[in-house]
Amino acid sequence: MPLHGLPRHDRCNPGAEPLKPTSFKYHRPATLKEALALLDAHGDDARPLAGGQSLVAMMNLRLARPSVLVDLNAVDELFGIRLDGEVLHIGAMTRQASILASTLVDQRAPLVSLALKHVGHFQTRSRGTIGGSLAHADPSAELALAMVTLGAKLRLQSVDNERVVDAREFFVDAMTTVVGSGEIVSEVMIPVESGAAIVAFREYSRREGDFAIVSAAAHKSQSEDTLLVGVGGVGAVPRFCRQLSIALSKAQFDADVAAELVRSELEQIEAISDLNADGAYRRHVASQFLLEVIREVLE
Repeated sequence: MPLHGLPRHDRCNPGAEPLKPTSFKYHRPATLKEALALLDAHGDDARPLAGGQSLVAMMNLRLARPSVLVDLNAVDELFGIRLDGEVLHIGAMTRQASILASTLVDQRAPLVSLALKHVGHFQTRSRGTIGGSLAHADPSAELALAMVTLGAKLRLQSVDNERVVDAREFFVDAMTTVVGSGEIVSEVMIPVESGAAIVAFREYSRREGDFAIVSAAAHKSQSEDTLLVGVGGVGAVPRFCRQLSIALSKAQFDADVAAELVRSELEQIEAISDLNADGAYRRHVASQFLLEVIREVLE
């Protein structure tokens, strides 16, 4: 039956429960300057709204209670993908679906495209943004792992300051980053190369589209003959496996040597335990995935 055919559809129900989120003021600025001014004026009471796939859910559960929302979806300056020399620039508000559909990203940063195929579902990728995912800082987020592995940089802007932060220093703890009050992630910058790269990505999740319980990524540069390896979901933040990457960059794949290097790398991580998996299980799965992605790009 259509809504207008239901009784009392146009009258307030005095016994109805209030909306799930707490009350808040809503702003929809048209420029980056205006958005930053609003965030600065309201301080810690304000939250920027990107795709809303995580923040709105947290507000519905009242885990997040901002009194001011600053919607960034009308700020055109925060959208777009462009190549400048050997750096791929992606605006923080660029939809995950747009990045996944980009031939430029697929050709110049194939690990990003590969990781994005594991992010959520078609519907969530159509709204979710790259900046929102990184700022949310879930320990198992696929995009966060890809950025840490590739050594991407993030541009942070506020009313009176602009700074560039290495992705490997951006994540402080689970759901915590270096973004300060009044700051937003405005751009992601990914180093690329002219030659082809071989990439591999693995993740384990309970259902397709869920956050990964454990994930692993590898990027082998054919032009520079270097290896980049990362692991996510084991610790509170995604980890770039620096020692592992350096040790195997110039070597032929040897299963025994690689296994020992992987074991040493994972021992340095304080593994998290939750309802999905304990730390020992995460380490075990990570060790298998790391060996798989390394073998795939080296052999």
